[in-house]
Amino acid sequence: MRRNPILATVGWALYAIALLLIYHLLIKPAFLDLTWIALLAFLPLLAFCYYVVHPDERRQVLAFTVGILLLDRALTRVDVKTTAALLIGGAIAVIVIGLLVKWYGRLNWKAVGSLVVIALLANITFNRDTLAALSHFTVKYESDRLYNGQWVDYFPMALYDVDNDGKQEIITYGNADELPLPEEAAKKPETEEEKKELADKLLHLQPEPVSLYVLTWKDGKMVRIPNDQISPETMARIKEQMPTDYPGFPYYTMKDGQLVPNVQRQSYAEGMLQVGTAPYRAFMLDMDNIANQLAENGGSMDLRHQLGSKYKDLHIKDGMLTGTYEDKPFGGTTKATKLLTTMILPDGKEGLLAMGEHLSVLEVEPDGTVNEAYTLTRKEAELATAEFIPADIDHDKVDELLIAGKPSYILKPKADGTWEILWASSDKDKSFRFSNFAAVGNSKPEIIAKAKSWVSTTDSRYLSGYDYTPDGLKENWRIYLPLINVQVGDVDGDKQNEIVATIYNTHRVLVFKPHNVPVFALTVILFIGLLGYGVVRRVRHA
Repeated sequence: MRRNPILATVGWALYAIALLLIYHLLIKPAFLDLTWIALLAFLPLLAFCYYVVHPDERRQVLAFTVGILLLDRALTRVDVKTTAALLIGGAIAVIVIGLLVKWYGRLNWKAVGSLVVIALLANITFNRDTLAALSHFTVKYESDRLYNGQWVDYFPMALYDVDNDGKQEIITYGNADELPLPEEAAKKPETEEEKKELADKLLHLQPEPVSLYVLTWKDGKMVRIPNDQISPETMARIKEQMPTDYPGFPYYTMKDGQLVPNVQRQSYAEGMLQVGTAPYRAFMLDMDNIANQLAENGGSMDLRHQLGSKYKDLHIKDGMLTGTYEDKPFGGTTKATKLLTTMILPDGKEGLLAMGEHLSVLEVEPDGTVNEAYTLTRKEAELATAEFIPADIDHDKVDELLIAGKPSYILKPKADGTWEILWASSDKDKSFRFSNFAAVGNSKPEIIAKAKSWVSTTDSRYLSGYDYTPDGLKENWRIYLPLINVQVGDVDGDKQNEIVATIYNTHRVLVFKPHNVPVFALTVILFIGLLGYGVVRRVRHA
């Protein structure tokens, strides 16, 4: 009996959809997390799948399976810098793979059409990064590229409620509005004058415009609030929320709304090749950077309008820390040069974290003096490149200190002024790094960290959510993307927190929205159902 051609075409299309879901949500994550263990489990499964298909249909199914996966990957990798390149590259991929599947698999054109249509829909109907997170999240929003320059790999990012409307705005830097990409490719120089002009342009670093970008949720997407609509007082507070970072350094320094060159290529390269003087030249760049900061801060090493819930008007200047605590002035000498954050201590006070030669947790006494309640030395932890996140992970009304470093630690302050190590990452694990402690969606607060796969020895890190237990960290979810600048907050005003992050050197902001659909379980059921269907067909065919 002849099969209905429409049903056959729909069947191929459903098979293509099932393959893409199984590959992206089961097989690919398994290999990313388990590597060789996944391979050992996959090989017999692959052999079973090959056997379960009847020999008369094996060539068709094999060609279609490989074809849909190859075409999906090819379309994902097509150059998207220009529309023409996208269309031409996509057309070539469709034609070449479609013809190969038709020729080798001996499939009819309707089956080939199903393969092409599903692959195209999978690449144009939704954000592809969603597949790396779909087990727990969808990509609610992805911004356009915010920076069109050449010298910065990433900019810091923060969340802050700028207009006091209950939702948080995304704060970062960029210049896409001020420095749009040229519509046409640069003309290749032909004359000597054009070549000289291009050489001078490439030789000398030029200032680049850089602006603070404040993005707010409106009409289903993030839009930029023009800077001229933000008051100077609010703008100053916004800038205080930004993590301290030095994008473009040592080649550039951010100053007066520009990336200003600190060096020029030729002189810098020649100087650094002089091995004996290279350390001193690098030291001078650091000193220049410090001098610029002091000039911008009016002589203060660091200043904050507000930090935590009780500290205001903080300054570190001339070896003195001054400010107010619960609206009462305080002051004292300090060797610290940087103010970090605050944390709740065992005595109920709010401690102030400051970095100098060591990490200090400072307490303000009733008489307005400053006491060093806790100290963490550089011998005890790697502090130079570490980040510090206070969080009450065991719900005892006292903050623990999450140290993101190599290794990472969870430290609990004890009443006697010492630290207790609650958890530490492996000395061999150079990838694990805490990012945040917050409630994602409407769940309870959890530890958010970047962690490598369970088995792999590579340093690739994926964003994961954990609960702290006395036996260690229990993983709740994972996003298989190398995300940085991770922030958590309610950016769309629905009273549920989203994850906001970027990918290194892309300058695009991603907003991940959690969902409650059991995608992983449904995909496993789909996979088992597909195998069962194959077994039934094989038995009936036999």
